[in-house]
Amino acid sequence: MNPENIWYQSLRLYGDRRVAVVFFMGFSCGIPLLLTASTLSIWLGQQGIQYRDIGFMALAALPYTFKFVWAPLVDRLEIPFLTSFLGRRRAWLLLSQSILIIAIFCLGQVDPKKNLELVVLFSFIIAFASATQDIVMLVYQVERLRSSQYGAGEAAGIFGYRLGILLAGAGALYLAEFVSWEAVYSIMAAATGVGVVTTLICEEPHPLITKESVEIEQSINHYLLQKPRLKKWQANLLSWLYGAVICPFIDYMRQKGWFTILLVMFFYKLGDNMIGNMQNLFYLKLGFSKVEIANASKIFGMWSSIFGGFIGGILVVRYGMIKSLFYMAALHGVAMMGYLILSYAGNNLALLYATVAIEDITGGMRLTALFAYQMTLCSPIYAATQLALLTSIVHLGRVLFSAPSGWIIEQIGWNNFFALSVLSNIPVLVLVWWLSRLLGEPLFRFAKRDFWRTRALKFP
Repeated sequence: MNPENIWYQSLRLYGDRRVAVVFFMGFSCGIPLLLTASTLSIWLGQQGIQYRDIGFMALAALPYTFKFVWAPLVDRLEIPFLTSFLGRRRAWLLLSQSILIIAIFCLGQVDPKKNLELVVLFSFIIAFASATQDIVMLVYQVERLRSSQYGAGEAAGIFGYRLGILLAGAGALYLAEFVSWEAVYSIMAAATGVGVVTTLICEEPHPLITKESVEIEQSINHYLLQKPRLKKWQANLLSWLYGAVICPFIDYMRQKGWFTILLVMFFYKLGDNMIGNMQNLFYLKLGFSKVEIANASKIFGMWSSIFGGFIGGILVVRYGMIKSLFYMAALHGVAMMGYLILSYAGNNLALLYATVAIEDITGGMRLTALFAYQMTLCSPIYAATQLALLTSIVHLGRVLFSAPSGWIIEQIGWNNFFALSVLSNIPVLVLVWWLSRLLGEPLFRFAKRDFWRTRALKFP
């Protein structure tokens, strides 16, 4: 085929309606995250809430860490009325998106000074509905797109997700300069309606059912029906639960080093997780305005992260998964020293942009390596539940290590806090190195040289 035709056919994939649907779903998935994280932390900081309490707000994101628990139910359970009208996938999408709109709007109506408990409650509801939406979006991509569209679909989904984050991050900070935070969250709730419109106009996908999975459930069902103490409905329920819940985890644990892989997922973003939602508060402390933070951290930082992601993709292909995990984590750990330099320099806008660029480019490279590796660990039959498990472990690390960040800063100060964050990358590198040993993929190869017999040394 003519090279020009190959490029033309590749570009046409992005014009496919199914890929466009993934883009808009990604946009809807990106909005809620920062509304309960960094954007919320700025709002709470301006209301005089203590750093310690803001740091522990990260615990409200716990549903992201346990979405693998209800992922099998979302994968197979039908919602009364909605499923018959929209289909199983779109019903779950509409339900989760509707809850998101209501919860985001209600969060904006709360006065944090008087009702911090309600802020926590609505943040928890937003996180739960957002995690559910993420699960269904992943399943939708697998079932609706052709295999030739996976790359374009993933790129479109990530791009939409980044734009959603941009709106909830920089967009929210811009709006907060001119309107109240109540109005900001109302506008964000309305923007989430993009997901609802997309759900109503898109087509329902067909679930992937393999002969192997059907035979497993049938054999388990036949075995349970032989038990005289079990009624038929009980046997059917247990066999359904076995196929939906147990089989994905059994399949995952068949691979070598599965427990070490979970540890890598948990600790891999340790440095970033320790900083958590305190990053923007640090910028405010240095005297940067919300608009300057939005321009540097959100807009410039987003494009830097996307650029880093493209670089990471190239390096993953060039050096493989395990080496990319190791070297990109090491590079990002060094890049995090920019926070220390900025802390000593103070209010320096050029240095702020340099810090954001280096940190976000290397962070995008590292995130690409992590996500690409996750995809290789999952079986196509159980991809939804297994990916939910791996991403949940990553989110668990984010929540647990972010929660005490404000308290740590109050105890040791910003400079020592950033130094500790840099050093926290060392155990991550040790874990990846150990995983490489288990998988027989050494990170370092040294050429053996015989210095006694080498012909390179010539004596007169």
